[in-house]
Amino acid sequence: MVTIEKMDFSYPKKPTICRGLNLFLEQGKIIGLLGLNGAGKSTLMRLMAGLLKPKAGAVKFDNHATFEREVAFLNQMVFIPEKVSVPEFLKVKDYVIVYKDFYEGFDIGRLEELLVQFKITGNQRISNLSFGQQKKLQIAIGLSSGAKLLLFDEPTNGLDIPSKSTFRKVLSGSLQEDQTMVISTHQVKDIENLVDQVIVLDEGMIKLHADLAELENEFVFSQAAKAPEGAIYVESHLLGAHYIIGQSESVGDSGGSPDLELLFNAVIEGKISGEFLTNQKLVKP
Repeated sequence: MVTIEKMDFSYPKKPTICRGLNLFLEQGKIIGLLGLNGAGKSTLMRLMAGLLKPKAGAVKFDNHATFEREVAFLNQMVFIPEKVSVPEFLKVKDYVIVYKDFYEGFDIGRLEELLVQFKITGNQRISNLSFGQQKKLQIAIGLSSGAKLLLFDEPTNGLDIPSKSTFRKVLSGSLQEDQTMVISTHQVKDIENLVDQVIVLDEGMIKLHADLAELENEFVFSQAAKAPEGAIYVESHLLGAHYIIGQSESVGDSGGSPDLELLFNAVIEGKISGEFLTNQKLVKP
């Protein structure tokens, strides 16, 4: 699907953002790309979309170099940036007619369902839509495109609380086996219980690439009045502590599903690092 090999990237007159980056993204996965502001998330998304050219190495989609922007690649890729730009003089239905011709697998029925859920009508003029509504329109088109690679950069920015809930609802279970979705965000809670894998990017480096099912097998994510001895990472709060502990160190605590915010903070603090895919083991520094 997406393969990044020994990739370097930097902007002119700025420090190198990525050096020697390696990454492989599987089909049928929703992947959360997490990082602090300025960590390089949007840059990595644009490299995968073919909008930026690596200084060295390769970024490929099904053996197509993304920066070459071949039709075979563009027909199978949707990129929704954080700041959307749409032709405001068009009505929604006219914009859809133009857009759907780019994708041979476009599902107009699916789009109509999503527009209803997002409370957008075809006769609305795009200039009359709020920023959040324009974002929802782009999301609906992306999810209806039939593209195999879906790249959503900060998709929940600009969405109100009900719209975020609808976004999670429409994404849940919507991915086909031959599709890959990457969701870049620093709002970790917005994608919790949605993603299959998580990538933590920090200072242009991948600090963690993990399958959540494997993380759940390896660690306990829990809370108590006091964190147990041997906890890998602890965050104190008014009622006690949230903590991560290895399954082998845990006694009588099954915990719950991985807490992405707790995991993210642990990785940024250097308490957890490594890769946990293809039989590689997660390691503590």
